[in-house]
Amino acid sequence: MDLSQLEVFLAVVREGRFSRAAEKLYRTQSAVSQTIHKLEDELGESLFDRSSR
Repeated sequence: MDLSQLEVFLAVVREGRFSRAAEKLYRTQSAVSQTIHKLEDELGESLFDRSSR
């Protein structure tokens, strides 16, 4: 885990959506998703509920 992963995690929590977090961080939604996925793999836990609406 590194600070950039935590920055992405906090942005998603604050913004409520991966797409909004990506905009705030000037990254693509795919980059944000990949970062969160790597963080989840490192922690061995799912950090967000990704159920469909």
